[in-house]
Amino acid sequence: MTNPIADISVPELARQIARLERQDVDRGALDACTLTMELRHQYRRALLARDQAALSLVARERWTAADVAEVICGHRSCAPRAAAILAWTGLTPDGGTERDLAERQLVATQLRELLSLAYDKALRLLPALRIGGDLPDDPEERLAQTAHRLRFVDGYRAANQASRILFAAILVHHHGWPLPDVAELGAVTPDEVRAALAAAEASPPSDADSGLLAQLALLDGVLETNTERLLAVRERALSDSLADGVPERVVAAHIGLPEQERSAAHCPA
Repeated sequence: MTNPIADISVPELARQIARLERQDVDRGALDACTLTMELRHQYRRALLARDQAALSLVARERWTAADVAEVICGHRSCAPRAAAILAWTGLTPDGGTERDLAERQLVATQLRELLSLAYDKALRLLPALRIGGDLPDDPEERLAQTAHRLRFVDGYRAANQASRILFAAILVHHHGWPLPDVAELGAVTPDEVRAALAAAEASPPSDADSGLLAQLALLDGVLETNTERLLAVRERALSDSLADGVPERVVAAHIGLPEQERSAAHCPA
């Protein structure tokens, strides 16, 4: 059968992480963020392929949840978790063999390790960003570059928050974790988790990962700090641009409409 994750190159992804150490801090921090998104996507694909092979063995070879748990978790006592994974209505068997299951589990394990490492790199590099020290002297150019970086951080942080809420909801819906506990672990509110329970029902139970959830919560704290630092730099660039005679409409175009951007209420649309 065709391997659905044959295109995933674990060695190449590992090399990309290693390259982060050879880059300057600013470039490395941005690349670390981008790499976490790529790794998360590939890791999710590997988990789904693994689960499809496991369901094939249950359907064709009469494997039990405990048999699957021994492969995917390392011990049979994780049978309840394996049962929840196998019971998901969005999962379909793909004809995978016992060898396929083992190989896909290995890829998933390697990707999970790389993902954790990439988040560790981001947690270390993001606080070291210069946030303004490398920006041009020209106020308008400084404003434009700062606004661009702020949009990147905002987008990455929004994706981080959405993942935390969904991961927490999956732990609650599919695996029976207490809602207050997972909300605290993910630094989200119980109401946010409740609102995501319907989405969790449509999401693979394998996406539940308390360790990853805790890392994402730590990352959000770092991103919040960098957002505040970037906002301070942007405000100075905004004031300098206006003082330098840059038209208000040009300034507004750089930072977006006032109702869409924080700390820009004094800049007319």
